[in-house]
Amino acid sequence: MLKAILADDEDIVRNAMVRWIPWKELGLKLVGTAADGEEALSMITAEQPDIVITDIRMPKLDGLDLIKRTKNKLKNTRFIILSGFGEFEYAQKAMSYGVKHYMLKPALKEDLIQTLKEVIAEIEGERNALLNSIAVNGERYGFFLQRSMLMEVLLDSSSIPEIIERSNRITPFDADETLTMLTVQALEPSRFVPQLLSVIGKEGIRVPIYPVSIGGKVYFVLDISALSVLENMKEAIEERGGVLVGVNRGKPAEIVSYFVKENSNVAAVSIYDEDGNEEKIRILPSFRSADDEIVTRYRAVLSGASDPSLMDDAEAILRSKDLDEAEALFIRMAIKSKDYEILFKELGNVRTMEELIDLARAFAEHKMPGSREAFPVDIVRRYIAENFSNPDISLKWISENVVYMNPEYLSRLFQKEMGQRFTDYLNTTRVDEARKLMSAYHQSTVGEIAEKVGYSNPGYFFHIFRRYTGMTPGEYMDKVRKSHGE
Repeated sequence: MLKAILADDEDIVRNAMVRWIPWKELGLKLVGTAADGEEALSMITAEQPDIVITDIRMPKLDGLDLIKRTKNKLKNTRFIILSGFGEFEYAQKAMSYGVKHYMLKPALKEDLIQTLKEVIAEIEGERNALLNSIAVNGERYGFFLQRSMLMEVLLDSSSIPEIIERSNRITPFDADETLTMLTVQALEPSRFVPQLLSVIGKEGIRVPIYPVSIGGKVYFVLDISALSVLENMKEAIEERGGVLVGVNRGKPAEIVSYFVKENSNVAAVSIYDEDGNEEKIRILPSFRSADDEIVTRYRAVLSGASDPSLMDDAEAILRSKDLDEAEALFIRMAIKSKDYEILFKELGNVRTMEELIDLARAFAEHKMPGSREAFPVDIVRRYIAENFSNPDISLKWISENVVYMNPEYLSRLFQKEMGQRFTDYLNTTRVDEARKLMSAYHQSTVGEIAEKVGYSNPGYFFHIFRRYTGMTPGEYMDKVRKSHGE
């Protein structure tokens, strides 16, 4: 279930929305309401919501500052802006922060619910696209994600809530759902796990977390709610020579915490993929303190600090270890990166020490790795969404300054991935945004709208708008005004 926060300094408005928005029906959990911007920011930091509905004008911290500060920490949180008539400049500024949904106050119940449905669809669409990307780029990515998370939580148990929360978008479980962990004693885990996974598959039981074994104990985290299914699993375990020694139910963070509590000082763990293939990983508890300094320095650089000698020192330390050890250390160094999804996806493709060093350097220099085909296009789309109002935006500039890739190759890749040219995608985005502005601020002139969406030449905007909508901007504005009874 997605989490939402509502911020508005008007008690009547805030309480009304709490009552008449069907939160559960929409698949939303309202985790907090705030009467000012500072209170909202505190809630957002604590709850890390998927959606925030906020007034643009609030005491202590206005909506724009709230968005800006949130985006610096939680780039995936979506905002729905509520603005008063005549606050066009505020809406435009919000757009520069990547906000795409804004409504005039007082917002109609039906309109706000529809907007929420659109935002929810966008979030779910992105998650589905990411899962499809994972499938396209190989099953090893999802496996490596859990492998990396496993190393991190066993090295630092305090990181469990943060890791579960931040990785929720790229894992096949929801942070709020209840899962069941079965602890099984087995003489030969490497033989037992594939056999039981076969039974689990035939039963149609979901396995949101890959099985893990330590010594003679195997941990299966499954989506089981019915007692009858649990009884079937117990019989299947016993038939294959295992003994069910523990059943724990809880949210993912609770399950992981219990697992770590039982295995806080282990040096080696085996993790099994969906076919039961085993991979042994070393946890190396000595890393908890030995490399703290480089971890602290690297994280500071990720947050914007300057440290000219960092990468020389980091490279020397990484090269002093074998690849598994170096990967474990790098995960500690970079786990707080804003580009969490890309971090794990890139780690899943690392095969040599040189590739790991290159990845560490790219993140330290705040350069998004562009070596995997799926990500440059994602980066371009995100850049357009956040900067479409810039009239000088171009594929050449983005390729050379954002994704660091040959412009011609990026152009071909973009068309292949999106099914349309970069220019068409940019124009479509701008026209869509123009239509939203016309609907919300229908008293504005065509020239004002054109400038707000990145067209310095109103004549060119006229031409583009008609090409993509079949109407001139004036005709569209007249249609909007009529719909408002003007």
